[in-house]
Amino acid sequence: MLSLFSDDVRKLISRSAKKSSSLDPMPTTLVVQCLDELLPVITAIINKSLMSGHFVDKWKEAIVTLLLKKPGTELLFKNLRPVSNLAFISKLTEIAIADQLQSHMACHGLYPFLQSAYRCHHSTETALLRVRNDILLNMNKQHVTLLVLLDLSATFDTVNHEILLESMSSKLSIGGTALSWFRTYLSGRSQRVAVNHKRSKSVPLDCGVPQGSCLGPLLFNIYCSSLIEIVEAHLPEVHSFVDDSQLYPSFSPGNSLCQDAAVCAMEACIADIKKWTQQIVLCLTTIKLNLL
Repeated sequence: MLSLFSDDVRKLISRSAKKSSSLDPMPTTLVVQCLDELLPVITAIINKSLMSGHFVDKWKEAIVTLLLKKPGTELLFKNLRPVSNLAFISKLTEIAIADQLQSHMACHGLYPFLQSAYRCHHSTETALLRVRNDILLNMNKQHVTLLVLLDLSATFDTVNHEILLESMSSKLSIGGTALSWFRTYLSGRSQRVAVNHKRSKSVPLDCGVPQGSCLGPLLFNIYCSSLIEIVEAHLPEVHSFVDDSQLYPSFSPGNSLCQDAAVCAMEACIADIKKWTQQIVLCLTTIKLNLL
């Protein structure tokens, strides 16, 4: 891991959300107002964490608030999304780590090519454009496209830490102090749920990554990178965005052999995906089939 200069930390603060947490010793607005005086201290704290490979224990607690997934929907548990409210200094440290991890993955071509989530110049728009373009090209060839939509449930909450760390070591070649930092970041976490200004008791977290944090989505991408490899072993067309994946092989409607081969490949692929989700403790909740 690379240490940061004061100017680097100033830039981190300038582009970070200035939200305060009840876990902070002082309001974030006051930190920003006194930044010239506090910057050397904040820089030293972040560098101490990076260089020692240790994430401070007091930063591991989260205050979880519940937000509606879609505005205007009914106030039911299934429509709510948990968001982790973390201490400001812990979020700054996460951003510093996320920047270095993304740079490492981009430099060495370690991003799953067909995953559009949480990477520069990619979004839901690029995922939709890719899938739409491929389907239109299939139509130009007079082919029918078999589109299967897969959805994973409670994905951020069920991430197995040991499997994630093993993936980081074997697939990303992360080791030494860096891997130690991620190990301490994931271990010993806890959370409290806040509703109407009241908090629950602290609950330990033995699995999962903090939803709403900077690092959580990136770590989930790494955790689920094997999904693309499984699909590519069976099918030529696949694209993913976070926990939603689209599988869409095509075939000539007048060729029964080609049609049977596409259906068999899809069935074998879904069977392997189900085995994989069981192995890494994920739940495949939705499978939707469409013919285009």
